[in-house]
Amino acid sequence: MNLKNKLFFSILISFLVLLFSLYISYSNTSKNNKIIKQIEKNQIKLSFLSNKLNYDIKINQTDILQQIILDKDQDIFKLNASMKNINKTISRLNKFSKKVHLKEFSDVILTIKKRIIAYTLVKNSLLESIKSKDEEDIHDSIIGFNLITISFSQDIERLIDIANTELYATVLELQNRNEETSKTTLLSFFIALIIILTSLYKIITLNKKIAIQLKRAEEAESIQKKLQEQLLKYNEDLELEISKKTKELKTKMYTHFLSGLPNRNKLLEDAELYHFKQMALLNIDKFQKFNDVYGEEIGNIALKLSAEFLQNQVDDENILIYHIGGDEFVFAVKDTQKVDDTLFSKKIEKILSSYSKESFLYEDKTFHFVMSAGIAFSGRKKMLAYADMALKDAKSRNIQLSVFNDKQGLQKIHQDDIDCHKKLLRAFETDSVISHFQPLVPIQDSNKAIKYESLVRIREEDGNILPPFNFIKVARQNRIYYKLTNQVVKNTLEVITKYEVPCSLNISIVDIENSKTLEMLYTTFQNFKYNHLLTVELLETEEFKDYQAVHDFCLKVRSFGIKIALDDFGSGYSNFTHILNLPIDYIKIDASLISNIDRDIHAQIMVETIVGLAKKLNIDTIAEFVSSQEILNVVKRLNVDYAQGYYTGKPESIETHLPY
Repeated sequence: MNLKNKLFFSILISFLVLLFSLYISYSNTSKNNKIIKQIEKNQIKLSFLSNKLNYDIKINQTDILQQIILDKDQDIFKLNASMKNINKTISRLNKFSKKVHLKEFSDVILTIKKRIIAYTLVKNSLLESIKSKDEEDIHDSIIGFNLITISFSQDIERLIDIANTELYATVLELQNRNEETSKTTLLSFFIALIIILTSLYKIITLNKKIAIQLKRAEEAESIQKKLQEQLLKYNEDLELEISKKTKELKTKMYTHFLSGLPNRNKLLEDAELYHFKQMALLNIDKFQKFNDVYGEEIGNIALKLSAEFLQNQVDDENILIYHIGGDEFVFAVKDTQKVDDTLFSKKIEKILSSYSKESFLYEDKTFHFVMSAGIAFSGRKKMLAYADMALKDAKSRNIQLSVFNDKQGLQKIHQDDIDCHKKLLRAFETDSVISHFQPLVPIQDSNKAIKYESLVRIREEDGNILPPFNFIKVARQNRIYYKLTNQVVKNTLEVITKYEVPCSLNISIVDIENSKTLEMLYTTFQNFKYNHLLTVELLETEEFKDYQAVHDFCLKVRSFGIKIALDDFGSGYSNFTHILNLPIDYIKIDASLISNIDRDIHAQIMVETIVGLAKKLNIDTIAEFVSSQEILNVVKRLNVDYAQGYYTGKPESIETHLPY
């Protein structure tokens, strides 16, 4: 017999035992209940007969007393009737005693019978005394009658007590037996139930195990079948997978991960295939600053939107677009006669113009960017390098588009640097390094004085004024930058001395790292009596390599009573370190935040945060690049203290700005 059959057999036996136990219990309980009901019936009958006997005797006594008091012979019949009732009740009690089989109860009944005889004799004696009217006999008879009556009542009470005690004990015993039977039955029921439930649980568990084994067997069979099928298709699938991976690898190799456009690798490969005749390298201006302000995630979104915009500008199958890295894109033209150099240049120029007017939307953000481009029409394998040179030329000259088309152009760039160097040296010799001053206008408190920033310029012999874009770079390359600083300091201090107006001048990290320049500055400041009107602006054109040196410089300069301003604030996260650690009086909010602040809510939030921080640190704020009334309104609303830009005043000679 297996385990499953044994479990079913044990359940069956348990079930039968349970039924038999329930049957025996029910049968015993039913019998006991019948006995109890019969006992209760006898008890009621006994109580009724005892009370009736007592009642009949009292009626008989009452009738006798009436006979004595009223002296009526006609009541004799009534006395006999009540006496008959007494005898009849005693007879019924006698029958009942035989039924219940209680010896003590039968003895009391016998005593009552004897007492009835005595009671009858005393009653007759009393009646005779009443007839003879012998008062002494009447008195004695009444006393005897009362004694017998009292004893009679006591016997009846004893009879009832015996019956009650015996009957109650019997009932109690039966009830106890019923309770024991119920407990036994209940225990048997629970034991049988536990056996049944345990067996059922084991059966269910066994069934589950069998089901699992069957399922595993089916799965194993199915897996084996699938493996056979897979083995048959292995070569085909492997070939498809290799093809897929090869395609993915090729996509990654030749596609930019952000924009999905062809990348630098694809450009270099296509250059050999198509022999490009025109190429333009485009770069988003100041995109690194945008990344610093908004974060890399938003920066990537901006690059994707820019790539989509540029891709939509391609309307000729001969023009290919590439995303070669970061914020740089390339337009290249196949070797075809359909697109000439002039047409290509105009197309790139149109793209740059459209891009600068485009608003890029992402969620609740709006972005505006400007691109610069370099174009090359020759060089073949060096065409990308030439386009890059042209792009750098455009950025250095602050123009959107520059064209490089031959080696003579490279020589020209080199020659320009040489010419610029000569102009610088000539300017130092002829004292033609001058300063133009741009006003910093207070926009919150009109009682504050207008300040002026000293900006270096070169006056050529023909009177033309050169901006610093080219010659500052050349001055650094030729290690004469310190001469520019010396001249700007001289120009600025002369204006302050002459007109007693507050002015600021720019000091770069190059100046701080130059010991000769530092010595010149400290000596000049120590002997200058208008230091309270002077502010030194720290230019963050390069990263502060020696932060301690910058900190020491600021402390030294402030010891002369000169104020410190931090330029280009907001262009990078490092600025927040500077504002917290350097002893500064002003921060100049960078143009990257101000130039589009009237259209860029995020720039507004950033400026509002900067102003709030500055207020807590007791630092005044200056907004650069305020070029319109709209921008001025926004920065004023954001509680910026000063505005600087072409809208509030262009860089010109100090005499142009002063009313005297």
